Amino acid sequence: MQLIDKATSKGITYHVFRDEEGLLFVKFDNGHLSAATGRPILKQLGKGSIKDDGTFTGMLTMKDKHGHYLDPHVRGSYVLRLLIDTEINAGKNFERFKSTWVAGRGVSDNLDMFNQGLAQELSEPEAARQTWTGQWLKKNYNFEQVCHVKGQYTLTPNINGSPCRHYTEVTVVFSP
Repeated sequence: MQLIDKATSKGITYHVFRDEEGLLFVKFDNGHLSAATGRPILKQLGKGSIKDDGTFTGMLTMKDKHGHYLDPHVRGSYVLRLLIDTEINAGKNFERFKSTWVAGRGVSDNLDMFNQGLAQELSEPEAARQTWTGQWLKKNYNFEQVCHVKGQYTLTPNINGSPCRHYTEVTVVFSP
């Protein structure tokens, strides 16, 4: 893995690496030192890349397994922008954003908001657009279309008692 960039925002230094397969990783120094080398142990915050078809896929790991942020000053929006913009600056064409949201402690913010929208009788595309990711993509890259929603769900009552989908995992694709 090769260090290709460092960026600082709000006192946090982010290290951007690219592996031999082209995948980007964003890590930060959370103050822990290696006992063997005395060097900082970098904690991964995100990974991703833009594929040849223009689709960005990645994953943010802003929280630990208990749902606590790894650092209160680290921002997922900055990490995600760093991943995407590094790929764009490398000449890749950003045409789609593919995101998978899963149920689980500390990782389901988008999924929870998506399911809340469905329970309030929003369509799947409308519910996806009102999530943090949907709003962020519109604001930063003018991605307003939801061209794919697929996942695992059960039927539960919505606010009016009618059955609606409640996802435990969903993949959503956004585009301009």
